[in-house]
Amino acid sequence: MGRKVPSLAGLVRAQGEGWRAFIGSAEHGESWAAPGVSVGIGGEASERVNLVVVHGSGSVDDGIAGAAAVLRRRGLPGSVYAASPLAAEAGRAAAARGFTASAQLALMCVHAGDVVRSEDGHPTVRVAGLEGVLAAGEILADAFDLPADWCQRLLGVGFPSRTDAAAFIALHDGRPVAVAGSAQVGDVAGIHVVGARLAHRRRGAGTAAVSAAVEHHLRAGARWFAVFSPPATEPFFAGLGFVVVDHASTWVLRPA
Repeated sequence: MGRKVPSLAGLVRAQGEGWRAFIGSAEHGESWAAPGVSVGIGGEASERVNLVVVHGSGSVDDGIAGAAAVLRRRGLPGSVYAASPLAAEAGRAAAARGFTASAQLALMCVHAGDVVRSEDGHPTVRVAGLEGVLAAGEILADAFDLPADWCQRLLGVGFPSRTDAAAFIALHDGRPVAVAGSAQVGDVAGIHVVGARLAHRRRGAGTAAVSAAVEHHLRAGARWFAVFSPPATEPFFAGLGFVVVDHASTWVLRPA
């Protein structure tokens, strides 16, 4: 990229704290932070939305233990993410609380000056009001084969009024077809969710939604963009200029 990236700890912390902001209005959500750990529980029945993000030494064991206790009490699955330098410490703490090792995720990053913008012509709008939340939830439900009300609760009716998180919808013939959600911590903006209706995948709508989020955060002073990506979506983000800077280890806790 020709530029020195932020510290790995800083990027991962921004992702963890950004997720806390993104689910800050979730109907069944709760979150907290401890030294080296960010916990953001979206409150729905998927390990992908109930996250413990380890970004530094300090309270790793206590943070994972506290999150595990809440997840078990609520009967929810959850995940621990940890950057490679902290994988051993986080792995021991996670295993002690019943989490099992899962797939790695790429931590991808791009400087503001290197982001590839969408030029495909899909108009975009920021999620606003209850109508926007409902539309975004319906897109995510179609994209990930989930109940629409589940996705709508994850955002929550208060989401449009948040100043620390946002979501953008791409339209096709006036119909909402893709959504990208993001949050900014300092000068790092994290992309936390991207989904497109099945009929509109590979048609540029997802790229347009992410580009709208990027433009929003550029105006808010973001200099870097980051995302945790499974292997299947790495090519999508690489096409937007993101490069892999680390592979995060993950562990999953499932209800008994």
